[in-house]
Order: sequence, then C-alpha cells, then structure tokens
Amino acid sequence: MKPNDSALVSRVEKTIRKQCLIRPGDTLVVALSGGADSTALFDLLTRLHGYNLRLIATHLNHSLRGAESDADEEFCRLLAERYAIPFEVRRVDIRKMAVDNRLNLEDAGRRSRIAFFDEICAKYDAAAVALAHHADDQAETVLMRLLRGSGMIGLSGMAYRNERGYVHPLLDITRIEIEQYLRNRTLEWRDDASNSDTLYLRNRIRHHLLPLLEEYNPDIRSTLTATASIIAGDEALLEELTEQAFIESCQAGDGRVVCAIGQLRRLAPALLRRVLRLAFKKLAGTLEGVSLLHIVAINALIDSARPNSHQALPQGVTVAREYDNLLFIRNDYAVIDTDFELLITKPGSYRLPCGGSLTIDKNSSTAVLKDPYSVCLDLNKFQFPWLLRTFRPGDRMTQFGMTGRKKVKDIFIDRKIPLSERRLIPLLFCGEDLVWIAGVSASESSRIDTPSDAMVQVFWHPRTRSIKNTISSKLFQLERLNQEER
Repeated sequence: MKPNDSALVSRVEKTIRKQCLIRPGDTLVVALSGGADSTALFDLLTRLHGYNLRLIATHLNHSLRGAESDADEEFCRLLAERYAIPFEVRRVDIRKMAVDNRLNLEDAGRRSRIAFFDEICAKYDAAAVALAHHADDQAETVLMRLLRGSGMIGLSGMAYRNERGYVHPLLDITRIEIEQYLRNRTLEWRDDASNSDTLYLRNRIRHHLLPLLEEYNPDIRSTLTATASIIAGDEALLEELTEQAFIESCQAGDGRVVCAIGQLRRLAPALLRRVLRLAFKKLAGTLEGVSLLHIVAINALIDSARPNSHQALPQGVTVAREYDNLLFIRNDYAVIDTDFELLITKPGSYRLPCGGSLTIDKNSSTAVLKDPYSVCLDLNKFQFPWLLRTFRPGDRMTQFGMTGRKKVKDIFIDRKIPLSERRLIPLLFCGEDLVWIAGVSASESSRIDTPSDAMVQVFWHPRTRSIKNTISSKLFQLERLNQEER
C-alpha cells in the first residue's frame, strides 16, 4: 500500500467512526456509476481495516447517452466481477419518465435512483446505501441551495447519514484527492460528458461560479464545506429543541397530530415555524412541497379569531383550527360521518361502528364511580333496551344539576368539542330520554338519590386516546363536584 493510499484509507475510516456510518460486518449497497468518485469509494470500502463488509454493487443505466450509457454499465459490471462482488443493474428511460411525469431530467433521475437503491437495500437487508459525494460536491450543494433560497437545513448541505439511511463516507475528501488516489492505485474510471453540460445548475456552479469565487477566496470550497458543517451542528441542536417543544405542545397518533394553540403561542416565532414543520412531517413522512407560504397560512389559523377553520396542505394533509387545538390530519383518515344506531339489550361489551366500545358492568357495590368516561345508572329507572347512536341536529338534554333542556350542539360548543370529534361521541338513550353524552355530560334524570342493587356502570372506551384529550374532563369533574354540593 502506498503512503498516500494508506493516508486516505485512514481518513475515510476516521469519518466512518466519527459519524457512525458503518459497523463491522454490515451489508452495504454501493451506488456505482463508473465515475471517479464512485470507483474510488468502491475500492476504498473493500480496503477498510477490520470491517469485513458485504458489498452489493448497483448501477442505474439512465439510457440518456446511448452507447456511452451502455459502456458505463459494462464498466461497472466488469469492476464488480474483478472484486467478486454481486452486481445489480437496472435500465430506465429517464427522458420518457420525465415527460410522462412532468419532471425535469435531474428530478426524474433522482427519483429513479432512490427507488432502485431502496429496492436493492430491502432485497439484501442492507444496513445502508453508500454514495460517493465528496467535499467539492458539498460546496456546490451549499451554493446551489443558497441561490435557490434555503433555510438552515438546506445550507447545512448533505448529511453524512441522511434520513433514508444513505451514507456519505467521502464528504471530507476532495475531488483532487480522489483522482490522485485512483492514479496511485492504477484504477481507471469513466468520464460522463453530461458533467460538462452547463444546462444543469450544478454544472454551471462547478465550471463558472466556483472558479469566479476562487478569485476572491482561493479556499472557497473548504470555506463552504466548513460553513455547512457548522450550520449542521447548529441544526442538530435546534432539532433537539424542536422535538422537546413538540412533545410539550403536540400529540401524534392515529393519522393526525393535535397541538395546543396556547402552548404554540408561547413559542418564539423561529421555534414555532420548526414545530409546525415537524408536526406536518410526523404525519406526512416528508416536508416535500411545504413552503414558507404554507407555514404563514398555518400561523394565520393560530392567530385567527375564528374558532373553526382549515387550510389544505401538500401531501394530502389538512390543517384545521378547532377551538384551542390545531389539528393536522391526513385526508384519508377514516372518520365516521354517517348515522349509526346500536340496540343494547343487556350488560356486556359492545363494539361501536365509530370505533371503540361500550361496556356495561353490573355494579356489585353501592359506590358510584366518578369518571367522565363512565356513568352509573339504575336499571329500576332505566330498563333495557337502550339505544346508542350518533348526534343528530335537534338533540336535547337536561344536564345533570340543571333545569331546562339544552341543545346537544350547544353543549358541544360550550365544551369546545371539535367538529371532527362530535360524530365520534356516542349518545345513550332510554326511550326518548337522552341519558348520557359519553365523556361529556350525564342527564339530570340519571341522578341516583338512593343506590340500589340494580345499578350498572357504563364505560365508554373511545377509538383513540386523542379523542379523550379533546374532551374537557376537568370541566366534567368540576360539574360533578358542583352537583354534589347542590
């Protein structure tokens, strides 16, 4: 091993250890284009000390340059054979894909590569996909994102390990060092003529802008990569703060994210923007398509005087203001919006069409449980059969401790029950008498003056915990305390 070779292998090993990119014995998918960068990466990964990696070489033929593209494919095939490493290849008509899906060639190629790499990664149960982007690529990426307009995430450049599990072991190595390594190793590589085509922004930055900037700062490439590294460190810290603020303000689950507006309003504007983006990402799995305009629109909902309003977002997500909550919900989230009726003829457990269940237990004691999601009824007063159904306009009830009948709709409004939750809350009837709005209010007729042996305890188990969280149990308990005082 030549001295320069040994030094470069050691530097790559240092990056791998410091960034925790690869573990000994890992299966690794290597993106192999045939260019200098990927050829060097491929060779370096076979020479790491003590790692004993299982490598899978992959090549996507974009079919953009005819015979040259085919020659690239054959070069990669022979290279994999020389190292006795499995080779996976796929041909894609990128130009046709771009036209069919109204994409530019860069985006179509990127999507095809991701789909291919992910498929091979799953096939071999690989720990990661290794890409050959290097320090010069990092500098170009930072400039490109700066020109297009980007926040800190974009200006931090490419991560050593991204969210898809793709790793970049060469981010600390320059293009000049890579080519010198290949010459020392007497390794050939393929030159892609499209890398000189200034139709692409990255190539214009590489061939025009960076040389111009070097007239002002000869070390501009390392300056940009160092800046990206600093920003990436700051970004990691801010991510921790954002996650903590999210935990304190929001709850995620069952196809939606619910955030307390009072908590959101306490956040600094910059942190609020990040929490809103995180809420969307936890639901959609990506931030693709989300712009500053969307964040501004969500902020408008938070600041609005209207208690109920909504805004469409990308990725099939809707954000809605529901009283004191901000709700992010997938458009395909299943919400029952049709009437249902369920006849209850005896104690037992009943599955509800809107999700969850209702349980009726015979109460062997005379104790009355004070639980907002249960009610105690005397069968001497409320004989079976009972009817359980959804809310309908015109429903009324005399609430416990009150006089006069009140619209259920107004009870929901008083308790600030969101519109999206109202049809998930069952109403319990005995004859024409509305006895209980589950989790919200019992009727005056359910009052038990003298406990008897015929009492039963009725429990409502909502479909999700989030429904419970939107119902004001504290108000319910306060109501019960007021009733006891009366």
